[in-house]
Amino acid sequence: MRPVAFDMPWSKIVQSSHGIIIIRTDDCLNCIELEAQLENHDMGVPLLWINRKDAKEIFQQFPIFSAAVDVLPFAGIFSHGECIKTVRAATIKRLEDAL
Repeated sequence: MRPVAFDMPWSKIVQSSHGIIIIRTDDCLNCIELEAQLENHDMGVPLLWINRKDAKEIFQQFPIFSAAVDVLPFAGIFSHGECIKTVRAATIKRLEDAL
């Protein structure tokens, strides 16, 4: 089960004061590990996992975010409609530091 904090679609997370969108793939072992860790860890902000193959719409809206995706899991920290930070090879610590 993928955590979707506060049950928000990605567009709502992007518009929130702070939110995290994490790009993953089904065969990414680091993604699976982070996902399992986050099931028991509250980041305190809305969080959404998006499979890379399903991220076309958000990538079109935020081309800088899509251009930066290279090492998965890859996270974008969004605030009030802007991607304010990106986190390569995301871990809980790296996400917390970015917030």
